[in-house]
Amino acid sequence: MPTFNDERELSLTAAGQDAVDAYNHTIRGYLCMAPDTGDRMKAIFAADGDMIMAHCLKGYFMMLMAMGGLVPKAQAAAAKAMELAPGATPREALHARAVSHWANRDLDGAARVWEEILLDYPHDILAARLAHFGHFYCGDDRRLRDSVNRILPYWTENMPGYSYLKGMQAFGFEEFGEYTRAQAAAEKAIELEPNDPWATHAYAHVMEMQDRQDEGLAWIERLRPHWTQANNFQNHIWWHEALMMMDQGRMDDVMAQYDAHVFEPDSEEYLDICNATSLLQRLEIMGLDVGGRWAPLADKVRERTEEHILTFVDMHYLLALAAVGDGKAHEMREFLAAYEGDEADSNLPIMKALGVPMADAIIAYRDGRYDDATAAMMPVRYEVWQVGGSHAQRDLFELILIDAAMKGTNAALARGLLAERHAAKPGDHWTEKTYTGLLAA
Repeated sequence: MPTFNDERELSLTAAGQDAVDAYNHTIRGYLCMAPDTGDRMKAIFAADGDMIMAHCLKGYFMMLMAMGGLVPKAQAAAAKAMELAPGATPREALHARAVSHWANRDLDGAARVWEEILLDYPHDILAARLAHFGHFYCGDDRRLRDSVNRILPYWTENMPGYSYLKGMQAFGFEEFGEYTRAQAAAEKAIELEPNDPWATHAYAHVMEMQDRQDEGLAWIERLRPHWTQANNFQNHIWWHEALMMMDQGRMDDVMAQYDAHVFEPDSEEYLDICNATSLLQRLEIMGLDVGGRWAPLADKVRERTEEHILTFVDMHYLLALAAVGDGKAHEMREFLAAYEGDEADSNLPIMKALGVPMADAIIAYRDGRYDDATAAMMPVRYEVWQVGGSHAQRDLFELILIDAAMKGTNAALARGLLAERHAAKPGDHWTEKTYTGLLAA
């Protein structure tokens, strides 16, 4: 089969230029989180049903959804890619290997292959973006930072996709705690391409971590015409806006934001469910009555307790079930403990070492057994980064620990945890009020 060049002069095995054009269009959609990215991918198949990178993309997109029911489709796409690999380029064959790893639940293995690709093909923005995702959900902030910085010297501003790399660089810097460099990279990304939800969100993370809520809210507002054109990832930016409102003590606004933009009644997307679960739990910790809002979330995850694609996601699903007193939460915990899986499953060790004690802590917390909750969470609190997600997202588990300590019998632990938080987030309204009140008691 002939080869053609993509937008970054990388060889693609394809039947014709129309398939390559459709591939380029799909990659652009993936980078800017366009709602029609799936339809764009279908156009590749319409042009060339045997294009190896189309099958790799299909497998990747299935796994990005983090839905157990889509894993067999990802595996089928990976198998087809491997079948086509002997007639493909070496880079494409590596993508076939990567999607095979991931479809068989070995995200670590897939990330290693993506990094292998990038050493020889630093312009492969698909491999760069997927490696970014992989490092993020493995909780590895150093690799998240280094992966993009390793390839950026090979790029120039006029290359298609450069701005998106700057957005990824911004997020890597932010998660590694290099906030000044993160802010500069995000600003450059948006200067070059305002329609970049990932860069928009990377800047929001910097503002959240530095308690710069006014600036963060102004940034989100300025870019609202752009990020609201994105797929469901826009809901995550609404979530960030709600966190900043919460940090300012604007709880009524947060509740309104939840109802209008964070909770999506018809969505089965894992990130939408995690956003909503996290925000509801935070609202309750802040002392608000969320009424019957937990029930629709629990309904969404009741039949998804055995997916176990990402431990980070599992913990949010379990929390939604535990919040309504559903016995499924206990069943899910037992399944986590008993699940053997495949030895290639890179999530399995994390599930066992962290998922099980975190599940114990969450269930105990929602059952009102606060001392049991702190006893389960304290030994693993400094390892929770390994479940993946961002510092801002994982802060939920720290808040649960603090709230459990305050409601339990260990007052010294509560004071200590709040002292830590007050030092880290001196501008946070709830932390200031709670810490001051505890010291005065």
